[in-house]
Amino acid sequence: MHWFQKSEKDIRNERIQNAIPEEQYRMIRQYCVQRNNIIKLHTYRCFTKSNQSPQSVTIFFHGLNEHLGLYAHIAQALSKQANSVCVGFDYRGFGRSEGLRGWLESKEQHIEDCTRFILLIKQLYPGVQLFSLGQSLGGLTSYIIGMNNLVHGTILITPALMDNYYNRPYLKKLAILLGKFIPTWSPFPASFPNVSKNPQILDDHMKDPFINWNATLPGTARNLLKMMREAPNTFQYYHKPFLVISGGMDQAIDPDVGHELIKLSPSIDKELIYYENMWHDCIAEQEILEIIPKIVEWIKKRQ
Repeated sequence: MHWFQKSEKDIRNERIQNAIPEEQYRMIRQYCVQRNNIIKLHTYRCFTKSNQSPQSVTIFFHGLNEHLGLYAHIAQALSKQANSVCVGFDYRGFGRSEGLRGWLESKEQHIEDCTRFILLIKQLYPGVQLFSLGQSLGGLTSYIIGMNNLVHGTILITPALMDNYYNRPYLKKLAILLGKFIPTWSPFPASFPNVSKNPQILDDHMKDPFINWNATLPGTARNLLKMMREAPNTFQYYHKPFLVISGGMDQAIDPDVGHELIKLSPSIDKELIYYENMWHDCIAEQEILEIIPKIVEWIKKRQ
């Protein structure tokens, strides 16, 4: 007899975390140069069902301080249900990739790495439609990739496209200043962002050796904030098909980002999924069980 019985919510979260082991991804080789050193980027690939040619390729981009292993359950669903090969890589300095830990050197460097990877994927899958998917920084990255016309459509999950000016405003000002002079040294202690309503998710993430829990480097914060604050000026020029997913309880970014992008973008193919009580780090929240089938259908209709 068990004195403690798991709730349906706990069972759902376990199902999300254990959907597919990260190691079942297949690797692609990718390298880059940082400070005159060649470093290896850890890449991932999740194939479609055997003996089936893919109808599309979905390129994943992870959030700040994350790694793509956290997105395995989404990749599994897209590869098997939408017949879309799922690929991606851990950014330099994040996850299992080599490089200075936690350093986002610049927007240009970041997008260059992503562009080189996409061009490699186009060589591997010539003539196959490409989609991009990302959360937070990954959503911002996916958006920029769409602006650069490198993919057919984009899936933007709580994308870092609008800064939440009420979230640590003084700390941001200090980071912007320090980021100009000491970009790779941080005087701040390790931080544990309030991005999930489920304490179990935070506890699981703290045990993950590939999540960066060090304090965000000032240079990283400066570059990310600059990218976020520039993005809204481009909404009126965003013509790509897109699906944006946002939550009303998001404290990391402006929770109105999805509504603003829908309102200002001239795209003729745009869709918003909005959950009033959803937080920022939604890929591990229970809402993702409803979101994944919608992502699958969105891609299938556009293949």
